[in-house]
Amino acid sequence: MFHTSSLPGLKTLLMIGISSTSLLAAGSASLASDFIDTARMKRHAAGGPPPIPSPATLLIANPAFQFRHDAQLPMTLGVEGSVAKSNKTLKIMGGYDGQGNVKSTGFQAKAMMPGVVVLLGARYDDAGDYNDANGDKVNFGYKRDTEQVVVNWMPKAGTSLKLVGVRDVIKDDLQPHHGMDVDYTERLVGKAIFNQKLEGDIAKGFGLQFVSKTISRTPDNYKNRTPGPAKMRADTDRQIFDGKAHLNMALAGWASKLTVNGGWDNHDARRYNDTQNSINAIKLPDITRTSFGLGLDGKRGFGSGVTVEAGARYDYMHADPAAANKTGTAFGGGAPLWNASPAALYQTYYGTTGNLESTEHNLSTRLRVTKAMMEKRFAIFGDLSRKVRSPDNIERYHAVTHPQAQNRWIGNPDLNPEAHHKAEIGFTWKGAHYKGYGKLAPVADSIFDADNMEFKLTGYVDKVQDFVAMDRAADQAVIHRNVDATFAGVNFDARWNMTQNWSVAANAAYLWGENDTDKRALYQIAPLEGNLAIDYRDMLGTIGTWNVGAKLRMVAKQTRTDGVDGVGLDMDRAKSTDFATLDLYAGAQIGNRFSLKGGVKNVFNADYQEHLTGSHIAAPTRSGINAPGRTFFLRSQMAF
Repeated sequence: MFHTSSLPGLKTLLMIGISSTSLLAAGSASLASDFIDTARMKRHAAGGPPPIPSPATLLIANPAFQFRHDAQLPMTLGVEGSVAKSNKTLKIMGGYDGQGNVKSTGFQAKAMMPGVVVLLGARYDDAGDYNDANGDKVNFGYKRDTEQVVVNWMPKAGTSLKLVGVRDVIKDDLQPHHGMDVDYTERLVGKAIFNQKLEGDIAKGFGLQFVSKTISRTPDNYKNRTPGPAKMRADTDRQIFDGKAHLNMALAGWASKLTVNGGWDNHDARRYNDTQNSINAIKLPDITRTSFGLGLDGKRGFGSGVTVEAGARYDYMHADPAAANKTGTAFGGGAPLWNASPAALYQTYYGTTGNLESTEHNLSTRLRVTKAMMEKRFAIFGDLSRKVRSPDNIERYHAVTHPQAQNRWIGNPDLNPEAHHKAEIGFTWKGAHYKGYGKLAPVADSIFDADNMEFKLTGYVDKVQDFVAMDRAADQAVIHRNVDATFAGVNFDARWNMTQNWSVAANAAYLWGENDTDKRALYQIAPLEGNLAIDYRDMLGTIGTWNVGAKLRMVAKQTRTDGVDGVGLDMDRAKSTDFATLDLYAGAQIGNRFSLKGGVKNVFNADYQEHLTGSHIAAPTRSGINAPGRTFFLRSQMAF
């Protein structure tokens, strides 16, 4: 038998390779999730800048495009993945995506030495107008550059320190679904993660994580479009510091984790009339949020394939809008309404007076039981949880005023935390020969053998107490209020490696949402959707591999919307029709060093609008926008 000790220094080289892989996984701008992860809970239909790609996806991530969605079943990488995931020193990418006339280029460079890996990466995207299925131009575009540096230091086995730095800038982000474009967005992220394994009877390891985020965003209505009577601009600045510590333990047979975290978040925004050179809204009144969390969870096997996971978490949150009494500086017609302070607006719409600070104590719990059978290939599970989310800064303190009430958007300082009570059941099947999509064990010889397949089916019901809903006041201003709500969903996902060359993937998802208090549908609920993909891979002589594939996406008409005859939010403004799109693609790679991938999206030039649209901006008013018609894409990577 061959041992790593047979060659001097091989253990060190293997450690470098392992640390390089983990470096990619840890390079994103977010912390690893917990069993009860309340920090990741977001408000319904939240908007904002697109996510920052991780180092693992920097060169292969799709452009930031919000008028066509492929999240349920993304197009497979095909053989391009062999180059994208190769352990090479330098990788270079260039590509074009006709969905938004996006030209992309990027690189990643890696330096290794004993115990240390350094990864540098950058990407640039330049998007422009596109044509819909009718040949009409849609005014769209942005310029984005992202730079990343990651350092992974492993001085010895069981000890690691990862340092991550990210700069992400988006310029001239045109938003045809809204009245303002986002002229400039900058995000600076710094992260340090330390992990140490321990050999104690109880303590098995601990970790420390620190994150700093600086965010600046400037939308306006005149730099990238024909100005109206008044040139409006909003400046948003946000600084976030998060810290987290965890201790892994063995307690009475339970693999347990104790987590402590804390955070500080300052969020300030002003809207300006640049025609007057005045402030006409204290949009977010210098809000400071401090938070503290304490969680304990554990996992234990009980024999006969039964595994139990359980946990509880406490979250404290305090928010203080320091500039709530500040007023604008507008003059001329309507000045008193333009200059209304946030405190005055809260009193007008909610009757709120006095102290506007908010303090909350939230308790969350979760229990998950899994039963594995048939040599762990088949498993069924049940999951019960109560997860509590405090309202965010926009829901609680947003204060955009206007002489016309329908253009106001006012947060609610009196909101209660949102408590989700979720019950989920499901099953999974993973055949003995299934090693991943497009990867089949050599012993598989029958295309109908269940061991060639993977299935997942889940269903859930989520009863939400004090759901924070956007709504319209009697004067049609956008407000936030607590209601009771119900979400329910079913998700099915299947992967089938029919032969060593042919693979098929399918999924279907249905979501239902109801405002129980008002007896009407919730806004921005995704319609029924199904996807089917088929892929073929083969050898390219002795020098590489090639693939071809097709993906069919089918979306039903969404008949449950919120906003009819002046009742409801009226965010669901897309042209609601059922539609189907077909994508064709192919690729080839040589020696894990060069890849070329291309294809056609929306082959039959389907004319449609996504029901969920405008996700890159937080505004409650969004117009439906036609998706691109038939487009072409091409991407190439080289690794050295």
